[in-house]
Amino acid sequence: MTISVRPHIATFAALFVLTAAAFACSEATKPSGTDVFAYPTSDASDSAVAEDVTGEDDADVGGVVEPEPCESDGMWGCACKSNDECLAGYCVEAEQGLVCSRKCIETCPKDWKCVQAGDTSDLAYVCVPKYTTLCRPCSDHGDCGQVGVDKGTNKCIEHIGAKGFVDGSFCGIACDIEEAGDCPSGFNCLTVSLPGEATVGQCFPESGECTCSASEVAQKLSTSCERSNEFGTCAGTRTCTVDGLTLCNVQAPEVEVCDGEDNDCDGLTDENDAVGCKVWYPDNDGDGFGIGEGGCQCANPGLGYAPIGGDCNDIVMAINPTGAELCDDLDNNCNGETDEAGSAGCSVFYKDKDGDKFGDPDDSACMCPSKKTADWITEAGDCDDTVFEIKPGVPEVCNGHDDDCDGKTDDENAQGCTLWYIDGDFDGYGPTELGKCLCAADLLYSVDKPGDCDDTKTDVHPTQIEVCDGVDEDCNGITDDGAAVKSCPALPNGGAACQGGKCVAGNCAPGYFDVDGNYDNGCECAADGWYGKSGGTCEQAQDLGAFGEAGSKDIKSGNVMPGEDGDWFRFDAVDTPDNPGAAGACDNFHVRVRFLINPGDQFVIDLYRGSCAGAAQICKGEVDTGWTVKFYGPPFGPATAAANPKGKDLPSPEPPPAGECKCAGGEGLPGMNTCSDNSAPFFVRVSRKAGLVPTCDFYQLEITNGVYSP
Repeated sequence: MTISVRPHIATFAALFVLTAAAFACSEATKPSGTDVFAYPTSDASDSAVAEDVTGEDDADVGGVVEPEPCESDGMWGCACKSNDECLAGYCVEAEQGLVCSRKCIETCPKDWKCVQAGDTSDLAYVCVPKYTTLCRPCSDHGDCGQVGVDKGTNKCIEHIGAKGFVDGSFCGIACDIEEAGDCPSGFNCLTVSLPGEATVGQCFPESGECTCSASEVAQKLSTSCERSNEFGTCAGTRTCTVDGLTLCNVQAPEVEVCDGEDNDCDGLTDENDAVGCKVWYPDNDGDGFGIGEGGCQCANPGLGYAPIGGDCNDIVMAINPTGAELCDDLDNNCNGETDEAGSAGCSVFYKDKDGDKFGDPDDSACMCPSKKTADWITEAGDCDDTVFEIKPGVPEVCNGHDDDCDGKTDDENAQGCTLWYIDGDFDGYGPTELGKCLCAADLLYSVDKPGDCDDTKTDVHPTQIEVCDGVDEDCNGITDDGAAVKSCPALPNGGAACQGGKCVAGNCAPGYFDVDGNYDNGCECAADGWYGKSGGTCEQAQDLGAFGEAGSKDIKSGNVMPGEDGDWFRFDAVDTPDNPGAAGACDNFHVRVRFLINPGDQFVIDLYRGSCAGAAQICKGEVDTGWTVKFYGPPFGPATAAANPKGKDLPSPEPPPAGECKCAGGEGLPGMNTCSDNSAPFFVRVSRKAGLVPTCDFYQLEITNGVYSP
């Protein structure tokens, strides 16, 4: 059978077992290997003779054991370069290189054999490896011969890789198919059929690929390899290195390319029709155009060839594919026609099929005199050369034809046109100023009703009903007129009006007001009980009577309506006569006005003392205010412990308050207020704070005198 898988060579070191007594040097290291070269001693005149005369075991040692490691030069298994370096006189080649061997009588260690060395006059036998050339890279069967084997018994076998390529050739070792164990461990005896030879048994690895021994690496042995595909076969080599066999040093064949290389490995470089070639044509007249089919070549063939074909006359230089066609009855440009339209010397003519003396501008030709016929004329302009009545100069009519051949059919203002208008909002009406007289409506001018005053809104046109929105819906030039107010919803407690494009409370029922401006709740706010009766101005302020300093108080509720100045109240604050200097004499006069309820903090208080004049105003825009008597503190200057318990200087010229008690007459004394009569009328105005959205909620106001301490 043909070997198609390249196996891996097993290491022989574990295959040999020798006894210590079998060799002259019992401590020597055992050699193992594939290639063997026997160097004879100095008294031998011939190289080693190959004849196996031994069995597997050495009878004179009673068994075989593995030798001890090499301890000194020249012993069994020690490295050597020549026979003279070995004690036994023989330096042989093993897997790891040249090592010292030993002489033998009948047997040698396993996988070694005892062969005759020297010439016939000096019979000597030496141990050499059985498998000297096993898995050796080879070129032919002669590379596989070894000592002790008949010439031609070992075969050089091609190894076909997994991809179908020849990955190299390697030596097998002759073996007997019928005898088990005839090959070393890791190898099988396979039947090998070689072309032109008998079938033989050969030891070959069980699996994997052969590796290089140290000896083969040292000799840099190599084998040929191939890479094949549809483009051809390329040959290369693989060489033994310390890292094993190199990869095949050749690329797979490729399509031939114009690059100066033999890409498909057929022995030819840049042959015709290679990729990148250029077609060249014979060019006898030197006009740059060749004739015939030409040939595709990588290089310019030189004078007499052109890279462009198509010449129809290779004798006349002026006749070629770029030649100018002339009115001369010759095919000057090699297009297969003579004196065709456009030839030099031609004249332009137009086809006149309807006989109206105007030719079709789209059917023209520059013709040589020999090619012109009667239906070709010099005048163009006809836009329908099948109808006699259609031609330049006739009136345009609304009939679906371009009668005057101006490029427009039934154009504006043609006979029989109608006014049409643009309707941008698709409400059926168009702006009057955007009308055109057309034969028929088109996508832009699509309606025949004018008068639209806003062509962007579908609800604005002459028949639209006016609504309250600030828009002139009926296009009469007036906004929100007529029935506009009818579009406003019913208004609670009042009637609607249209102002500024919005529905507003036009008039509220008596006593009701639109305080928050929200149309939806109408006139939502009912006025307080005294609205329109009193309290609307300072002059009509509600009189609350006298408020003595012994603890007077009144509470009022109300709401300020739109248009009111505010709610005004008047009362007389009475200061009861004091008893200056008397024990416990006090002045309790203290007017205070404040809100008990102030929804949304929307109401404020203005307080006046004496009158409603501006100079009488005590405070403005407050929510809790009042008036009390003036109090005095200690005199100016450094504070005393009695007057100022904190023992600090007064911070300003204004003395601090002394409290209600005691009071004294005149201007008062330090530590006392003034016991004077502070009675006066007071006016209170409640109004809404500016900038807030008002509500209909009522406020609650408290007015007191002498109730609170100052």
